Amino acid sequence: MKGLWARLLRRYARAEADAVAGFVIGARVLDLGAAEAYVTAALSERTGLWVCGVDVGLYRQAPAPYAVYDGRRLPFPDATFDTTLLLLTLHHCARPEAVLDEAIRVTRQRLVVTESVYRTRLERLWLDQLDGRVNYFRHHGAMQPALHFRRPEEWRQLWDTRALSVVEIRWLGSAVERLVHHPLLWALDVHTGAH
Repeated sequence: MKGLWARLLRRYARAEADAVAGFVIGARVLDLGAAEAYVTAALSERTGLWVCGVDVGLYRQAPAPYAVYDGRRLPFPDATFDTTLLLLTLHHCARPEAVLDEAIRVTRQRLVVTESVYRTRLERLWLDQLDGRVNYFRHHGAMQPALHFRRPEEWRQLWDTRALSVVEIRWLGSAVERLVHHPLLWALDVHTGAH
């Protein structure tokens, strides 16, 4: 089962890397909330860019630069990265606003955020059921449970409070996948005054 699960995660990571690659700006990329670093490695392989993963635990399974941090302050100077990815990350954070602020601090140009969102009570129920089960298999309960699922407009309000410019919004996944999971992508430009 473990080998099958890893293959499925790598396949999903390649699709996720393909989905975000066109939004990446510059040569230095941070994958914040990288987990196994499958997306980190897939994006680097696909684009030739230098991509570093970071997470609150040493979950890395793929060969890629990787750092572990305390969940509060990233171990990088201001504006170290051209683009920072937050892929299905913020809903797991105890303080998503603080993690977003750190992402903005270490980023020169672009944030690419994907989040599982809901629009109805039924979609929220599916997310609550799905996320916990999937992530338990990934890290045997070591990953922070989903705490902050939000509606698309609630995430947009958060971007506005940080003066992030929305470049593009895009639904990810096939129509069949979106029957139970609704990942939404935001490409957000960081403004120099936001640091």
